[in-house]
Amino acid sequence: MYTSQIRRKRDSSLAIAWTESARQERLKVVQDARDVELDQLSERLLDAEQLRGQIENFVGAMRVPVGMAGPLTVRGEEAQGSFYVPLATTEGTLVLAVTRGALAINEAGGVETAATETRVTRAPLFVFSSHRSASAAACWITRNMEKVRQMAEATTRHGRLVSLEPVLYGRRLVLVFSYSTGDASGQNMGTFATDAACRWIRRQAPFNEVEFYALESNISHDKKIAALCTPRQRGRRVDADVTVPRTVVSSVFKTTPEAMARVAREGIYSCVLSGAVGAQAQFANVLTSLFVATGQDVAAVTECGTGLTLMEVTASGDLYASVTIPSLLVATVGGGTRLPGQRECLELLGCCGMGRARKLAEITGAAVLAGELALVASLASDTFAIAHRTYGRPV
Repeated sequence: MYTSQIRRKRDSSLAIAWTESARQERLKVVQDARDVELDQLSERLLDAEQLRGQIENFVGAMRVPVGMAGPLTVRGEEAQGSFYVPLATTEGTLVLAVTRGALAINEAGGVETAATETRVTRAPLFVFSSHRSASAAACWITRNMEKVRQMAEATTRHGRLVSLEPVLYGRRLVLVFSYSTGDASGQNMGTFATDAACRWIRRQAPFNEVEFYALESNISHDKKIAALCTPRQRGRRVDADVTVPRTVVSSVFKTTPEAMARVAREGIYSCVLSGAVGAQAQFANVLTSLFVATGQDVAAVTECGTGLTLMEVTASGDLYASVTIPSLLVATVGGGTRLPGQRECLELLGCCGMGRARKLAEITGAAVLAGELALVASLASDTFAIAHRTYGRPV
């Protein structure tokens, strides 16, 4: 008993030690336990002491290939110019596809894109003894909004509580806090601010009857696919569009605007039939690879990957294409953006540090549109399988 207690204490302290010696010790424990050699993980690719707050039980770093898509011409409100877009992926044809879409966009004069300010939600749950008690608490919240705001914003220099919506159902009350989070992704910022506000709220008279409380009710759809992902912004809403001349569609994509518009339209019908949230071709492919390359929270692709792609033939016979990403969570400070490789990718895009997150969101929207154009074109020209057979398999 005493020996096992010592071992548990030692393992617990080891888990939160960010030193190279602790990393090596953890590796040895795992290798000895499973009788395996972990030569790749053993290489010192990252400084353990720089990873506090980003990982626990750190044993090594994983190499992921990074390809450069582009150049991609962007005409946004913040992002203006030609960009090489870093994509970290093991999926053959993806970088080539985005580059092909970028070529068509460039010949069309560039993609116009715009991103809103960030909105990040946290939605705590309060369960009362009755609907009457929950309703009274909701009324109290609306009367004391300013005090709640002060309590929430006292925890952050950059976050601002922009709205607080009470949602009642039966004896349950959910408070939907929505924050502007600047250049940070903002999930932790919103969590800390909401926690502080709710600790104060729970000490007030109307909430004395609370039977159950949880800091998150799931209404904020954090890292979940939900119908609310489309109409309710969580992160930044990004729109990107381009009109590709018929001649460019023919020369770059080897197809016609009519064929591409038909493929996109049929895809929307099938998304409706299958019950999918949103209707698009491959948002998650481009987003995931760009997220890994630039140090974003990759799990957020679950909610960020919903949206809508539209393709139409214009009156002059050209192809109009647009993407809408209702909830894009990207950051240029904090989290994985501090890692050296990811920081280099952000610097490549001119999106490292404060004041650059909106620019990154616009570039992301443009890259997603390039990927959508390429995939739809490959289906319209019946070259989808050929491309993957050629570039998506080892020789």
